[in-house]
Amino acid sequence: MPAALREQPDATLLSAIQHRVPLVRQPFALMAAELGCNESAVLDGVGRLRREGLVREISGVFDAPSLGYAQTLVAMRIDAQRLDEAGRIVAGHPGVSHCYGRSGQLNLWFTLAVAPRSKPRLELTARALGRMCGATDVLLLATLRRYKLHVRFDARGAGTVAQSSNATAAPAKLTPVAAGDRPTDAQRRAIRALQIDLPTTQEPFAAIAAEARMDADELLVHAADLLAAGWMRRYAAAVDHHAAGAEANVLVAWQVDDVRADRAGQIAAGESAVSHCYLRTVGKGWPYNFYTMIHGRAREDCQTCIHRIAAATGMSDCALLWTIGQYKKRRIHLFTDDQARWEAAHGLA
Repeated sequence: MPAALREQPDATLLSAIQHRVPLVRQPFALMAAELGCNESAVLDGVGRLRREGLVREISGVFDAPSLGYAQTLVAMRIDAQRLDEAGRIVAGHPGVSHCYGRSGQLNLWFTLAVAPRSKPRLELTARALGRMCGATDVLLLATLRRYKLHVRFDARGAGTVAQSSNATAAPAKLTPVAAGDRPTDAQRRAIRALQIDLPTTQEPFAAIAAEARMDADELLVHAADLLAAGWMRRYAAAVDHHAAGAEANVLVAWQVDDVRADRAGQIAAGESAVSHCYLRTVGKGWPYNFYTMIHGRAREDCQTCIHRIAAATGMSDCALLWTIGQYKKRRIHLFTDDQARWEAAHGLA
């Protein structure tokens, strides 16, 4: 057994399942072989990480825009007394994956994805949510370029917060695939199944494949195709960063000119504490276009990272949007009827 696994079994396993859970009939047996232990140790370890709240789910991470979904970051200005209520309203939309209360005048931030068949589409949906929340400002901050979208966390007390990243050497391609390349009905059924939290059993794909009216082998073939097409970015565990010890986090909105944006993106993406790094559109009264999501065990860790980015990039004008409330953090479920039901319930169908 490797020394790392023997000395810090949970930390080693947590790092591995955040990177990838193999798309084979017996994924935990293969992980055990790769880690140099037996399958029962992996099954027990994953179960323990779930019970401790470190692992939220194991499922596919899909690229919604390439599958025809319209997606944006939304910022709202909400009366402080209504912030919690507004957060719950926004979190109730099935296309919202992340929703946070933040410091500053724009104090409610969330990501919104709208299904291809949605009647109100993206802007009308965001405006409708703004009316429901009593927002005085609603800004849609669309993605122009993505530099990083991923971070892996340690188990509590096992060292640094961020272990590794998928920082890119160049801006990620975000152009949706051609309309003729949309997933087939069988692939949509596979996507729905691959979004189900994977059971911690010896042959877990058999159970979720049944939900798609497939056998496990057929589902796994579709999964490989979805990865190859770029529609599924990875199949892995989602971790609760608070449980992992990253109790401080801040969204930093910077100003950068077009000439320096890509270089700044490469630098910021290289910071292990940065989980998200994007270039976005600006909004009325909001000149910031470059965003970094930074995690740390304490605010001081985040501040240190901010200073390093500023020094290395020359960016200085920024807004610090500290997290003050979490209302939702969950991978959205694609190709379901949830959004149509939400729209009908709110008079938007």
